[in-house]
Amino acid sequence: MEAARCLCCCAPEKREILSDAARMLYPEADCTFSSSAGELRSLLIQEGDRPRAAIVGFCGPGVSDINLCAAIAADGCACEVVLVVDCVSGSLAARAKSAGISRVLEHSSVQPHPVRENPQHNRSQANRARAEMRSPELARDGLDEQAPLVALCSGRGGVGKTAIAATAALVAASWGMRVALVDLDLANGNLYSFFGLKRGADLAALSQDLPPKIADLALSVSPEIALWGPCGLPELAEEAVPFAGALLDHAGSHADLVIADTSSTTTDAVAEVLQRADRSVIVYDGRRSSLASLSRIGGLAVRLGVARTRIMRLENHADPYAKPDFSYARAEKGLEVARPLRVFEGGMEISQLMDEGRAGEVAGYACDFTRSVSACLAQILVELGRLPDCDEARRSAEEPSVKRRFRLFSHGREAG
Repeated sequence: MEAARCLCCCAPEKREILSDAARMLYPEADCTFSSSAGELRSLLIQEGDRPRAAIVGFCGPGVSDINLCAAIAADGCACEVVLVVDCVSGSLAARAKSAGISRVLEHSSVQPHPVRENPQHNRSQANRARAEMRSPELARDGLDEQAPLVALCSGRGGVGKTAIAATAALVAASWGMRVALVDLDLANGNLYSFFGLKRGADLAALSQDLPPKIADLALSVSPEIALWGPCGLPELAEEAVPFAGALLDHAGSHADLVIADTSSTTTDAVAEVLQRADRSVIVYDGRRSSLASLSRIGGLAVRLGVARTRIMRLENHADPYAKPDFSYARAEKGLEVARPLRVFEGGMEISQLMDEGRAGEVAGYACDFTRSVSACLAQILVELGRLPDCDEARRSAEEPSVKRRFRLFSHGREAG
């Protein structure tokens, strides 16, 4: 799988800061530094179709960092444009959003990369240490790396996160990835029904005196997708909570991607997956009542110590022709740097197919809903350096978040 490439521009003495910012956003980033603003823009253009991000900050006299970022965004050659500054003011954030800059990071929020702090530390050692914490029967011999964990969560039900989880899993499988789906809405989850299955994998069985192996509980949605959860009876949900961590570890050991659907109520299982997730995606819809639920779950993630760069906001049922509403970024302190994602309205036909357990058919449709779910998934995988090396995934990563309306004589309008 191809790692994301980060092209950076800053004064030489500030390179460590931008390098840390790149690896905080893209754990497996390949960083290249340019000596000037012009060289950076040229490098971005020459990169071709390879996923790439531009990170700018502290360029020094004669260069306006925000103007350079705005020019790069206008060029359209970077999948993400990141500005690093000493302090983010309200006016700066507003200017950045209007210029198309993806994120504005404060210097103080950039965490030093562990490789620089301790040269002996590396990704394989970290994963081996995590494997040692698991019970021996759950670990896979010779495994050095865990699959990334993407958690879909929300502060209230009915926003469509389960449909997104099912579709994203099918899309990832079509890109050649092995996917582990975990339904951690232990009491009321119904992820299995979206695939036409009559029951889920009862996780409460793990609390028995002679518990089955976690692998034996998995339901096969397809050769590439395994599904765990929820509990067979709602009243047994609490008995399965202590096994959530072991389940996530096992799923990550045997897949290329783990997608966890969670409960809309705050439980210990939700807290567990939020703290473990490589990306926590907060799903909401366009209704104003979503603001309170977005604030609630976002505040929980921040209080649990989740790095704010690992939190994303996903607007479901979005109008494909409307610009994103950035006012939702003010729902909770810490969400202002959360990357916004959008899934477009699918209509009654998509909803009916999902209710009938025909998610596989939905994933095969070339409609706004499926394309936008694919685009969101691709953007998350680009950030994690795990985008599959296939044309469909690369095209999805470049899918625009707003569709243009066709207007007669649109090319004849005057500029300005």
